[in-house]
Amino acid sequence: MRIRNLGLIGALLVALWPAPAQAQGGDFIKSKLKSLIEKSGVYVSAGTRLSQDNEVNMGTSLGIGYGLAGRQRTGRKFPFSFSKYGADLETSGGSEFGRLTAHQLMSGIGYSWVQGKMTYGVQLGLGYSFNKVTLEPGVAPAFGATGPVAVDVSNAWVLRPKVKAEYFLNRKFSLRTELSYTYTDPDVIIRTGTQEISHQWRPNHTQLSVAMGFFPFRK
Repeated sequence: MRIRNLGLIGALLVALWPAPAQAQGGDFIKSKLKSLIEKSGVYVSAGTRLSQDNEVNMGTSLGIGYGLAGRQRTGRKFPFSFSKYGADLETSGGSEFGRLTAHQLMSGIGYSWVQGKMTYGVQLGLGYSFNKVTLEPGVAPAFGATGPVAVDVSNAWVLRPKVKAEYFLNRKFSLRTELSYTYTDPDVIIRTGTQEISHQWRPNHTQLSVAMGFFPFRK
């Protein structure tokens, strides 16, 4: 057999040989990344949080969040989220003395129903809240103290049931509303020179929000 023929046969074998596993893996990752980008979007939301504790005030808030909107299907969902919110803390006499900030990581299970352009969903989330309390300057008189006032706050588990509905105006824009209840029980502890106050401020709350979703790469 001539050398030229051997070269042609070798080139044909290389062309037909299965791609290496590494190359196939790279193509798989690129495909998944492309699909994720096409489904990704941004939600701009406005909402209100109402605490059951009269000494914890939350009020309204604006936010920006990340979301996915691929092919809408009825079935189970496994949501994951990171959220942040704040609350003003007051004494029993109505004096504001500090602000609670909570950073929460949540995951859970849910179910969605699709009817035309509408998607309805329920979910139950479980997570953990990392909490911080910042005292107002000159806080001592609020507690009848003449010396310094110290504060400690514990981190806490979080349980959050939620219902939501989303309407897709077209493939790239949607309107979404959500109603949820957040149960969490961090312990805020105030220490003065003469007393220690704890188990008084509970940030359990109901949240209602409305959001506009934008998915620029959705096809």
